[in-house]
Amino acid sequence: MSIQILDIVLYANGRMPRVLSLKPGRLNIITGDSKTGKSALVSIVDYCLGSGSYEVPHGVIREHVVWYGLRLTDGEAQHFVARRAPAKNRQSTTDAFYSSGVELPIPLLEELAVTTNIDSVAERLGMVSGIALNRHDPPADRTRLPLSANLRHALAYVFQPQTEISQPGFLFHGQNDTWFAQAIKDSFPYFLGAVEEDYVGKSAMLKELRRELRVKEQALTRIGTLTSDGSISALISEARDVGLLPEDYASESSAGDMAALSGVMSRPIADQIAEQLDGPDQAELARLNDRRSGLRRELHRLDDEIRAMVELRNEENAYTHEASEQVSRLESIGLLEPSVGSHCPLCSQPSDRVPLYAELEAELRAASAQLEAVRRSTPGLEALIVEKRREFDLVRIDLQDNWASLEAVRRSDQRLSSMRDTATRRALVLGRISATVESYPTRGDSSSLQGSIMDLAEKIRLLEADLGDDAVRERADSILSRLSERMTRWAGFLELEHSGVPFRLDRKKLEVVADGDEGPIPMSVMGSGANWLGCHLIAHLALHEWFVRKDRPVPRFLFLDQPSQVYFPAEVDVGSDGETLLDEDRMAVVRIFELIKNVVSELAPNMQVIITEHADLHEEWFQAAIIERWRHGEALIPLEWR
Repeated sequence: MSIQILDIVLYANGRMPRVLSLKPGRLNIITGDSKTGKSALVSIVDYCLGSGSYEVPHGVIREHVVWYGLRLTDGEAQHFVARRAPAKNRQSTTDAFYSSGVELPIPLLEELAVTTNIDSVAERLGMVSGIALNRHDPPADRTRLPLSANLRHALAYVFQPQTEISQPGFLFHGQNDTWFAQAIKDSFPYFLGAVEEDYVGKSAMLKELRRELRVKEQALTRIGTLTSDGSISALISEARDVGLLPEDYASESSAGDMAALSGVMSRPIADQIAEQLDGPDQAELARLNDRRSGLRRELHRLDDEIRAMVELRNEENAYTHEASEQVSRLESIGLLEPSVGSHCPLCSQPSDRVPLYAELEAELRAASAQLEAVRRSTPGLEALIVEKRREFDLVRIDLQDNWASLEAVRRSDQRLSSMRDTATRRALVLGRISATVESYPTRGDSSSLQGSIMDLAEKIRLLEADLGDDAVRERADSILSRLSERMTRWAGFLELEHSGVPFRLDRKKLEVVADGDEGPIPMSVMGSGANWLGCHLIAHLALHEWFVRKDRPVPRFLFLDQPSQVYFPAEVDVGSDGETLLDEDRMAVVRIFELIKNVVSELAPNMQVIITEHADLHEEWFQAAIIERWRHGEALIPLEWR
């Protein structure tokens, strides 16, 4: 069973919660005077179930209520959802509280906290209601996005506020919004049960089967193209043309040709591609290439020698500099008098700590001799470096001439260019031969591949038939035809103006149509608020009976706000005596409530109807269904709150 309402709860600061308790599986009537808050109940329940706007009327309710709550049942567990009232400068809020359990007490205000957001609550309650994974894909020529039906779409069948219940222009809650009306149309087949429950799974399977079919069809086409007799003969001709087969090879049969092509593939591919590039006509090119390699080696050798010589010269220059400095220091002894014995050459005092004059003079002669030897060898090294650099330049010139010769040969040798093209063609032909040889063994299995393709095509056809628009349309029309029988019977019970002809629900226009003798009569042109009200009632009751009997994922309650309003003068409030009504109008109102009572009784305990009403009829069953009576100061908001 889907969800029904146990309690509607209002919270105010410093006050005990205001609890309006309802009976699941029953007819629940709240009757009372105007301006007592009856019509606000629809907006409150809608707000708690995820409405995107805050439609609670301005006045005493908005002034006092800080949280709105609902206690729900799904037949096995209870769910409590509360939504905070928006701040005065805001139009809405997503702050919400949610809990579930086998039996839940109604929490106090101080126990409420923001534990989630209202979108998550709506998604959770959608799952509780039984809304499974679903998807509606618009026709290919439409630009709107795919749609997944959710709780908000299901609530279009649940609420009939005072401003909608007798409207001639639209039938469902929120239908006056063009975008939401389209969403109702798109999700309608799902809620009816015209769409397969595993639609999403079957759609994914269909997509995978189509992909697999494309792969196998491409494989079959490729095998047919590569291994056809004409293709093999053409490939044999190309192989002869590029020299992969002898020029005198004669084709006898496809099997023989495939054997010859397999033999081609048995030889190394690289050798076959380069085979003609090794002929004698390429001697000049080979000689130039060899010469170029030798010149490059010679160039590297000379460069290494020059580097070594330059490094040696740099080291000799460093030594010469140091030796010259040493000679200059030693030559300064010429300023001194020659010393005798162990006297200092500077002060002539006896000393054993300084070298003798004779020793310094001997050191000077040795350093001068070494420096002279270095100077004599350095000119020879410099000359060698100059010579090597000249050789290096000559080799580099030869290398440039060699490159120019190579380019000239390549530009002038047309046959070489042709042979390069042949090598390229050989590579392409070898690739095709390889693909053909690899595919040929599967040619014998093409019949099994064709059988597999036929099986896939049949599976796809069946799935497309199940998921296609035509199948959904046929199932939806069949269901609506069955609903039409109930609607026609109930239209007669309510004595609507066009009773006696079939009544049906037009799912494209989302309105009730009576099929008269002269053609269809849409609800919008019937005239009379009583007819509009009657069309709303028979359509919603027929739908909810179907939802219950087929266990469809729609909440198991219907909220009707003042269905008898079309029979009352706008300025008169009807009390329990009902004296304001004429006998005929009173009987019409009784028939309305009696029809609702009968449908609820037939579907008990799986259907709950909640009615807010001015009228307070004397009928015993009507009085038994009254939950609260708001008169003489009693109202939705208690007196002590004001």
